[in-house]
Amino acid sequence: MMRPIDLLPPVYAERRRHRRNLGIVVVIGLVVLGVLFVWWFMLGTQIAARRNELTSIQSRNAALQAEIDELQRFAALEQEVIAKELALTSVMQGDLAWPSILTEIAMVIPGEIWFDELTGSAGTTEGAQPVGTETAAIRVADQETVGRIFFRGNSLTMPGVAKWLIRLAGVRGFNAVWLNSATEADLSGVDVVGFENTIELGPRALSRRFTGDLP
Repeated sequence: MMRPIDLLPPVYAERRRHRRNLGIVVVIGLVVLGVLFVWWFMLGTQIAARRNELTSIQSRNAALQAEIDELQRFAALEQEVIAKELALTSVMQGDLAWPSILTEIAMVIPGEIWFDELTGSAGTTEGAQPVGTETAAIRVADQETVGRIFFRGNSLTMPGVAKWLIRLAGVRGFNAVWLNSATEADLSGVDVVGFENTIELGPRALSRRFTGDLP
């Protein structure tokens, strides 16, 4: 068998080996560049997708924040309403239902009496003047006094005064009906009975406005 004989100098063989090695390196480099390009493209696609997702999330967050701000406005209004209700409850504590009280009085006044003076006050408010039954050593009423009314008037007869007191005692919420005095007098030639009396008002006379309770 004949062996091939290379008649070229060894330097040419070395050059061919270098060129072959260089080609291999170039091919490997191109392959690496191709892989890097594919990876870069995929990474860019993922980044773009994540950016779009981030934009969508930020948009939803902005919408939610707008809803939260709107709800916070209502929450602030609710707190304002609660604060006002508490203030009204505090201010109206001990408030008396004067329209109802005066209506009850008007319904029980006998026809033979009339008044010269009627003075009322609630609880311990400014200007309140406790009546004698409140300051007496022995209490007449069992319930707590939330207000009182003082009457000064005249009656054509003594039984008229008695009828007036009996009718007052029959009104629920009117406690400690008390006759301070009753004296006969002459009023422009007419015999009358001048009288003074007081009543204490029980809890049923409270208006209970802004408390949620029924009177």
